[in-house]
Amino acid sequence: MIINLGAYSTEIIRAGIESIHRSQVEAGLSLGMTRVQIFRHVILKPAIAKVYPALCSQFVLMMLASSVTSAISTQELSSMAAQIDSETFRSFEVYTVVTLIYLGLALLFKAVLTLIGHLIFSRRRAASRKVEIGVVSHMQEVTP
Repeated sequence: MIINLGAYSTEIIRAGIESIHRSQVEAGLSLGMTRVQIFRHVILKPAIAKVYPALCSQFVLMMLASSVTSAISTQELSSMAAQIDSETFRSFEVYTVVTLIYLGLALLFKAVLTLIGHLIFSRRRAASRKVEIGVVSHMQEVTP
């Protein structure tokens, strides 16, 4: 499962890196940035910002596909549900609770990843908005 997640994540990040236009790299070179600075600031940060939602959904899908929640118990949640079902013969109730637990875990995981995304990428968006506002106000001052 880790190899599968790694392969999908690698392809998602590769697509994000390829989405950065060549002119961005040329702009970094014209500013005198080193190759490492260009890769880190011009290519990698915007690429990760673009593909962050896809990466988050891959992690949520992996959590749901694994069915292993060691924080809840040492056994797999589905096998515990099957054991309880065989003892009580109340399939609907047991699997409804299991479904709600998985739904709660997925929503919690998604909320945490969304919060992390806002913390990481909100500063960059705020800075770019300030630059855009500054450019617009400068253009209004220049134009008669």
